[in-house]
Amino acid sequence: MFGSDGVQLFQRMAGGRPWRSDRRLLLRSEHFPLEARGREIVTQQGLTIAVAGDPAMSAEIVRRLNNSDRSDQEDQWAL
Repeated sequence: MFGSDGVQLFQRMAGGRPWRSDRRLLLRSEHFPLEARGREIVTQQGLTIAVAGDPAMSAEIVRRLNNSDRSDQEDQWAL
């Protein structure tokens, strides 16, 4: 899918550890909309949550996550 050369696409900023599931790090609606700043993916509060392989990939990931959040919000109001 992404990164056919085996390059790790995402890297946790804190300590350079690979991304891991952590309840404290889940994206919540208050983090949106996300923003792409070069290779970094940044929350509304300015917290860098991930680094992509290149700026184009970062922009695409942000676009998809923002669209998903927007869709989830619309679904909540439709119920």
